[in-house]
Amino acid sequence: MHRGILATVGVAVLLATAGCVGSLAPTDGASARTQQLDRESGTIGVSATGQVEAEPDQAIVQVAVLARGDDANAVRERIAENATQMREALRRAGIGDDQIRTVAFRIDQEYREVEGERRPAGFEGVHAFEITLSNVSRAGAILDTAVANGADRVDSVELTLSDERRRAVRSEALRDAMENARADADVIAESANLTISGVHTATTGDLNFSPVRAEALSADAGGGGGTSIESGPVTVTAQVQVTYNASG
Repeated sequence: MHRGILATVGVAVLLATAGCVGSLAPTDGASARTQQLDRESGTIGVSATGQVEAEPDQAIVQVAVLARGDDANAVRERIAENATQMREALRRAGIGDDQIRTVAFRIDQEYREVEGERRPAGFEGVHAFEITLSNVSRAGAILDTAVANGADRVDSVELTLSDERRRAVRSEALRDAMENARADADVIAESANLTISGVHTATTGDLNFSPVRAEALSADAGGGGGTSIESGPVTVTAQVQVTYNASG
């Protein structure tokens, strides 16, 4: 069962979500495994995957200020004015400057086709910002504040894990992967009349995070009500390759 982000009032949403309902616990049936028995060297090699789910403790909202006009300087000034208005409103809402960063800024010449010729048609400017929140429940209200105070576009809302939370969840995922690896090795050893006597080697693969995302949102400050963000769990997957010593 997938859960996603529901945005209403002033924001039209196209959603893409990842993760299943649950808390921080190993996910049944999550492991993908390969095994290899080598009687000559007395080893059993196993690759296994562990997976856990955790509620997000960080929200990342990306918004952009847009402007169009016949003069590049006028476009730049309009963007600067609206961006300043938005940042001041976010400060009043308790968002520090260290939580806001520029992710893109550009002013481009636009063109149009006239009687088969490509002619200049003014300028378009974009100043995109990323807002990082440690309180996921505030994501909707902060998005509304940005849209009501100069942001013309909402590019994405991502619910994810902070670095500290990722480290904790990574340990859980690795433990789950190692448990799955040992379970498989025990089955192989039993089937071959062998006994596992310890770990010969163990390595880890990539750690994958699947945050909850809403992509391609377009803002409309003229809507009514407030934006509501419904959170789902972040899925964390870890891989291990373990070679066990086995004797019979």
